[in-house]
Amino acid sequence: MRNHAQVVVIGGGAVGAAILYHLAKAGITDTVLLEKNELTAGSTWHAAGNIPTYANSWLGMRAGNYAWQLYKELAKNPDAPITYRHTSAIWPAHTQERMQLFQHLCGVSRSAGFDLAMLDPTEIEQMHPYWKADDTVLGGILDPYEGDIDPSQLTQALAKHARAMGAEVRRFTPVTGLRQRPSGEWEVETPTGTLVAGTVINAAGSNGARIAAMAGMQVPVVTLEHQYMVTSPLAALEEDTAVFPLIRDPDIRFYLRRERNALLLGSYAHEGRPVWQNGVPQDFDHQLFADDIDGMIAVFEAAASHVPLLAKAGAQRFVNGPIPYAPDALPLIGPAAGVRNFYHATGVQIGITQSAAIGKAMAEWLTAGETEWDLSAWDPRRFGSWATQDYASARASEHYDLQYAIPYPHRIMDSGRPVNQTPLYELLAQQGAVFGQIGGWERAFWFNHDQASDVHALSFGHEPWQDAVRVECETVRDHVGVMDHGGFTKFTLEGPEAAKVLDRVVCGTLPPVGCVRLSYMLTPLGHIWSEATIARLAEDKFLLCGPTMAVDRDFDWLSAALGEADATLTKGYSQDGALLVMGPNSRDLLQSLTSADLSASGARWMSVTEIEIAGVPVTAMRVSYVGELGWELHVASANLTSLYHAIWQAGIAHGICNFGSYSLNAMRIEKGYHGWGADIGTEYTLFDAGLSRFANMAKVDFAGHTAVVQQAKQQADWAFIGLEIDDPGPEPLPSDPIILEDRVIGYLTSISMGYRTGKLLALGYVENGTLEMGGTCFVQAFAEMRAATRHSHHVYDPGHDRLRS
Repeated sequence: MRNHAQVVVIGGGAVGAAILYHLAKAGITDTVLLEKNELTAGSTWHAAGNIPTYANSWLGMRAGNYAWQLYKELAKNPDAPITYRHTSAIWPAHTQERMQLFQHLCGVSRSAGFDLAMLDPTEIEQMHPYWKADDTVLGGILDPYEGDIDPSQLTQALAKHARAMGAEVRRFTPVTGLRQRPSGEWEVETPTGTLVAGTVINAAGSNGARIAAMAGMQVPVVTLEHQYMVTSPLAALEEDTAVFPLIRDPDIRFYLRRERNALLLGSYAHEGRPVWQNGVPQDFDHQLFADDIDGMIAVFEAAASHVPLLAKAGAQRFVNGPIPYAPDALPLIGPAAGVRNFYHATGVQIGITQSAAIGKAMAEWLTAGETEWDLSAWDPRRFGSWATQDYASARASEHYDLQYAIPYPHRIMDSGRPVNQTPLYELLAQQGAVFGQIGGWERAFWFNHDQASDVHALSFGHEPWQDAVRVECETVRDHVGVMDHGGFTKFTLEGPEAAKVLDRVVCGTLPPVGCVRLSYMLTPLGHIWSEATIARLAEDKFLLCGPTMAVDRDFDWLSAALGEADATLTKGYSQDGALLVMGPNSRDLLQSLTSADLSASGARWMSVTEIEIAGVPVTAMRVSYVGELGWELHVASANLTSLYHAIWQAGIAHGICNFGSYSLNAMRIEKGYHGWGADIGTEYTLFDAGLSRFANMAKVDFAGHTAVVQQAKQQADWAFIGLEIDDPGPEPLPSDPIILEDRVIGYLTSISMGYRTGKLLALGYVENGTLEMGGTCFVQAFAEMRAATRHSHHVYDPGHDRLRS
């Protein structure tokens, strides 16, 4: 029995077993999986075992499709038998809005290379022998790939295959402590002794928070109840042994499939019910919660109205068991924040489906250092210490209640808020701010100038915020606007070797003192890790500003690059607040409050200076994400309110308005600026994204240099483009396909009405060489083919005259 392993996986459910299997397939077999009870204990053993590929994102669709293809192959091996059935699934729709969603997802699946398809009620009845339509059913969507699997057999098979390749599995071996050595290795304590690990992977499911706490970390994993029932055997299914599709009815909030000669009915028709607020009981392994029979009655009756066979069944058993959730109902997968050689693979709500993709990703991280797919949406570092257990419990419960709700792109969730807010929170609320949350921070998304009666009205068409955002954008264009940008990610890098370190991290040239440059950090394979606006405050001092959601992942990236260099990296900056003052009147407004020279020659575009405005010290950066003359004013939070008041009072004469995140996004799209997480990420190169000009090829030691040199020698796979949608209709959505001659050539990444130009604009990617400038194509949006024209993505002020004035 090993006392040292390259990798220790903690947790023997489907996720842990899939990780062990994928590591072994990748050649990493010096591994040990530790399970505190029997394999599958916790959530796996009682899971329904469905494998949906229907999802609201490319990542979700990819995960589901990777899973069923892997499981289908594994099931062919007679040495580790698995009961796997490829059934397909049908999702009926009872509202027009649901039909719109399904139409959109058919487009998303098409752009991702999959085949979801729309159905009419008659087609659904023809495909499912026991399902009946009524006049409420408008149609539905077909997931041709869905199936179901025995979760316990799957887990045992994965473990068996991993053991055959050299991995070790230790059952009934709880982890009792974790301690990291100065070398970076981990001492993993168990009742049978200490195991030394090069890397630890936390795949402990509902116990994920406990394992993280042993290593001095906090992860927001909570556990909710989820219940399904299995009916008594049905004579009709004794006679009819054919496979038929699973039914998921999101409007009635149930799923239903065959379970041998019975039916399995699961329900999301209730609010989320969190359990174990004080931690998972040590002895809860193969237990279940009390049956909630009353909670199943209403959904049972509603389901039976469409599946009359169900009404003939009694109840064989109820299964009410634990499911781990992260606050946003997405998995927590990837490197742990601030700790070397530790990965999380926990909080996985759809564990049987997503475990395969998680195993794939872990193997890629440990062999190549990066993953094939962009997993930033699953990165555990998206949650900081602000995501407490109380917050996680409240938000996960809201997500459970919304499990089958239509995922409108502008839904604002209220649970657990507010957490972090700037000193201007109450003042802006009084001025009509409608707040949302980004990275734990309250930020004004828009301002309810006209006192709309329902600020949270949701639609794929017109929503109340759009009228307000139009006013905000037009005012910024014609006059001046101010935005409180709470939660701006900021790092301070200083010291004798600060420039040397930073020059290795970013691919571009560092700015001289008093200047600002947009820079990109690349992975070893030359993909875009992140972006940073770098302001050089002194020869040996830099301020880096980046995406709010990337604060912990980027801090880890920079910290790893720092190594033993004579430099200090700090998360944050003394001027921790930020006001954006944008518009043609911004110079006159600010000049009236300072003795500093803010003229075009005195405060050049892309410059940074330490000045006072209204007696308040600020770091003034002459940059703009909206394409207008303007400044980012970085200011200490203690002075934020007084500075805002001064700007507002002086701005009245200049036609000032407040503007929010929705306006900021609309204007950056109109200007053609990339958004991290939307338009750029780890699946793109600089050449794909049209950003190669930001790489200084004369530098030979920046991260990713070798890959970038090779990329420069060949045509990029993708071209980042701008489109104007010519045909009227609702705004398309991200991942909608771009069509040319009936073939998908690309997809959208960002879309907005350009309120300053009056044009409906989109950014996206097409296969390189498929669409010339000025060429026409179609965008598939909600089943309609909308004509579009390619143009320079800098639609607004293409010469940058306003920006540089």
